[in-house]
Amino acid sequence: MIQQLTKEPYHISLYRRYRPQRFSEVVGQEEITRTLRNAVMSGDVAHAYLFSGERGIGKTSIARILSRAVNCHSPQDGEPCNTCANCKTIMENRSLDIMEIDGASNRGIDHIRRLRDEVAFAPTDLKTKVYIIDEVHMLTNEAFNALLKTLEEPPPHVVFIFATTEPHKVPRTIISRCQAFDFRKIPQGKIASLLSKIAEAEEIPITSEAISLIAKRANGGMRDAEVMLEQAASYSAEEITEELLLDMLGLVGSEVHEEFLRAIENGDKKEILATIDSLVDRGKDLETFLSDLVALVRDRMITADSDTARDIAICRGLLDVKQEIFRSLDRRIILEVGLLSLIEEMKKEGLIARTTKPTAKRDPAARAARQKREEKEEEPRIDRVQEE
Repeated sequence: MIQQLTKEPYHISLYRRYRPQRFSEVVGQEEITRTLRNAVMSGDVAHAYLFSGERGIGKTSIARILSRAVNCHSPQDGEPCNTCANCKTIMENRSLDIMEIDGASNRGIDHIRRLRDEVAFAPTDLKTKVYIIDEVHMLTNEAFNALLKTLEEPPPHVVFIFATTEPHKVPRTIISRCQAFDFRKIPQGKIASLLSKIAEAEEIPITSEAISLIAKRANGGMRDAEVMLEQAASYSAEEITEELLLDMLGLVGSEVHEEFLRAIENGDKKEILATIDSLVDRGKDLETFLSDLVALVRDRMITADSDTARDIAICRGLLDVKQEIFRSLDRRIILEVGLLSLIEEMKKEGLIARTTKPTAKRDPAARAARQKREEKEEEPRIDRVQEE
């Protein structure tokens, strides 16, 4: 429609183009989709649902699919056909009976009172009215109270679908009147599998290592993964590699994390300061770097046979520094002081030997940064000798 009016190419983002249109296309929420399909097939669709979970894992997509399924003329095994008049009307956003409301901008009692008055009217062109309220936890207490009576005795032609990322902020009186579904994060393997299919369909050259990195950084969110893939495709016309992604996202490779962690274990202060200097010079995000370090220590405690007491001390120290960095403007100083303090504490507890060998393998960028700092320190000494 927009392209017809403007007569100009209209770009649609990957996450919108590949939004699931059927329950079977939803990734990682099989238990929820099976329950909703069975409800549609048996005609036992509830009057209110509460979808809760992280962003970008399918809450709104499933709500839209359910809105079509309950209004479809010929549903197939609980799935909308997406070809009948009702399905097409909903997919083209032409129906007045499907209302998507942003809870953050329509949070007042006046908005909910208006909605409550509209609920009493019969549907205009569909079988069932569906109200999808996103970020429902943003509604005021007065607005929630205005909804209570409608949820307790809803009209038979209305279905409410609430979506939220913070279910603990939704009053218990509202939750008790809904069927609640907790959406889980999507496993990395399933994200990587779908990304590979999208990359192949869009003819985006990308290595399997890069896809795995995107799936890991998405943290269980399919939408975030698709956005990163599209960003990477725009970042470079050449094949997308892991190194290119690390540069685009401001990250460093796993070998840097391992060497930095080894420097902490050995109490190698020079190596630690040199690596931090290198990270700052290259514009890397220090908070993300710390998060990756914590994840590395955590994985090692679970899978490897290492010094558990030392790993726990390092993990706690890194978490404390990360918390301080989050509240501070001068992140570099906080990180340097925090790590040096951690090393001293570990020495007192006997987790680091007083005399240690320097770290054998160093990041080349960190080594260059250390040499540069030593040269700067040496220049004033040479000047003083010449003056004397």
